Amino acid sequence: MRKPPTIRNNGGVIQLRVRINGVDYFINRLGRYTDRVAFARAQALSQRIWLDYQTGNLDTSLDSYRPSDPNCADQSLVELLEQLLQSTGHGQVRHTLRLVQQYGKPLRTHDEVSGFLAWMDARGVQPVTRAGVLSTMRRVQPQNIGLRGHRIKVPPRPIATDIFSRTEVNTILNHIFHHDYWYFPVFATWFSTGLRNSELIGLTWDCIEFDQARIKVTKTLKRIDRVATVRRWSGTKNGQHRYVPMSKMLVEVLTSHQCYMTERDLYHPQGLLFLTKRTKSNLYDALLERVWKRTLESLNLKHRKLYSQRHTFLSHALAAGNSPADVAQIAGHRLQELLSTYAHPTGNFKNIEWQHDSYEPIVID
Repeated sequence: MRKPPTIRNNGGVIQLRVRINGVDYFINRLGRYTDRVAFARAQALSQRIWLDYQTGNLDTSLDSYRPSDPNCADQSLVELLEQLLQSTGHGQVRHTLRLVQQYGKPLRTHDEVSGFLAWMDARGVQPVTRAGVLSTMRRVQPQNIGLRGHRIKVPPRPIATDIFSRTEVNTILNHIFHHDYWYFPVFATWFSTGLRNSELIGLTWDCIEFDQARIKVTKTLKRIDRVATVRRWSGTKNGQHRYVPMSKMLVEVLTSHQCYMTERDLYHPQGLLFLTKRTKSNLYDALLERVWKRTLESLNLKHRKLYSQRHTFLSHALAAGNSPADVAQIAGHRLQELLSTYAHPTGNFKNIEWQHDSYEPIVID
């Protein structure tokens, strides 16, 4: 340990990160990040751990530093998950609760939890889902030693399987235009710019520079404490502003969208670009996912996540011959990250033809 544990803001909740021998460990349930008293206690705990480390008295299990919750000792995992679901409504918690209830056995020891993980595996639950379930259980029962020491290897998901072809993109946009027109400008912008979800949701009209045919990305609209519909303004992922060029088609779409919103008295120069159809409030992922899912089902296309629109744009931008450095700047990525994530074979390699005045084969006697 080279320095005292770091106090982090983990979704509005205080989290203490302790790095021991290059491995990060976390102490949770320390109170709200905005609670001054809880924050002061976290600072004191950080100094206590640091002092114990310096004097050779560090409890490497960190159990003695974790807050005791008398309510957790007498409550079952199911009860705690039900409470968390009631307060957050998060889908991951709901899915975890359903699996734990279906399993119907105690999960107190290492072997019992191993049996539960093996049961999920046998039922075809994907590694990334099993890892999420385990993480959620640890969240509500941090003192449960049976949940510790389990490692689930999650294989990297091949980005290439997320990519839509040009024909598929045109088919999707045409379908939304005719059947879900309110959301057509949203998906047309998404496929044409590759913006991140929170960047797209947070677009305001003053970000659209029609005369320059570009979008200025300066902010995002992110969820607060996992509540889907409630959001707060924040900066971009890397904290930098960037410009994303607009195609001729996108300029026409957004110009028409501006007129459409003005006619309905929903346009404001600094207002949100896209609103929900029913409540005329900010968009959120779950709503867009519903539109997205029913569109793919109607077209009998393989389901891919919302983020695949970003993957599609960036992969096609690279395949079109654009400079990787330019694409990385537009995407808000580091160059190496862009290449390792989105650059993959397209099967359309173009041979290089060298110009010359004349060419005559050399004849050797």
